[in-house]
Amino acid sequence: MLEQLNKKAKKAGLHVAAGKKADRYSIRKVKNGKLVAKNVDADEALEVIKKTK
Repeated sequence: MLEQLNKKAKKAGLHVAAGKKADRYSIRKVKNGKLVAKNVDADEALEVIKKTK
């Protein structure tokens, strides 16, 4: 799932990383590394990626 999220996030200039808890992710901007979202599940991550595009 992480690879699929990263493919979509790359187009929007974001990077998805695995969180501390299982099935949780954090999203950062590639350009400057600022945190966009923290401790989100896959569905929430997709919504954040769509909003950032």
